[in-house]
Amino acid sequence: MKATVINYGVGNLFSISAGLKRVGFEVSVNSQPEGNEDLIVFPGVGSFNAVASYLSSHKELLKDLRKSGTYFLGVCLGMQIMFEEGTEGGLTKGLGWFKGKVDKIENNGKDKLKLPHIGWDKLIVTDLTCPLTEGLNNQYVYYVHSYVAYPEDESIVRATTIYGIAYPAIICSDNIVGTQFHPEKSSKIGKIFLGNLYRWMKK
Repeated sequence: MKATVINYGVGNLFSISAGLKRVGFEVSVNSQPEGNEDLIVFPGVGSFNAVASYLSSHKELLKDLRKSGTYFLGVCLGMQIMFEEGTEGGLTKGLGWFKGKVDKIENNGKDKLKLPHIGWDKLIVTDLTCPLTEGLNNQYVYYVHSYVAYPEDESIVRATTIYGIAYPAIICSDNIVGTQFHPEKSSKIGKIFLGNLYRWMKK
């Protein structure tokens, strides 16, 4: 299966490309979708306002590909951009595929919360029937972020993580998948997730 990693013009895309290749994807990096891929990946690099601005020029193409059944994977910022709006860099409209807002992590605890949240944290799978979450419950994955998605529809959430608050770690609806963590930096568990994605798409 063919995957295209979208290059917004910032960041190192080698890690996510290598992670996808390791589980069986044929990967290319491009500034826009080629139109014949099975999977389009929005990597977790850049800032919400900059990436939203970049993707806005491809919005209709992305919408058509989504409707045609092409799969999408958004990693970290790449997942956040799928929501209606985000506050990073000023309030900016996202792709609007999911209802909800992306904002800074709230702190519901007494201790001061360090941001960005960097390091390993536990996945709490909330949908054990989802093929994407197989083998992931209570496993540790790697995060680098200060912002999280606050979805209006909780049914899209397949796993959460707790840091200050419980927030979505894996979301999925139809052919759209998002992770707040970085599977390409999450060692063995990240590879399990990407392998789950590959097998799920192949069925």
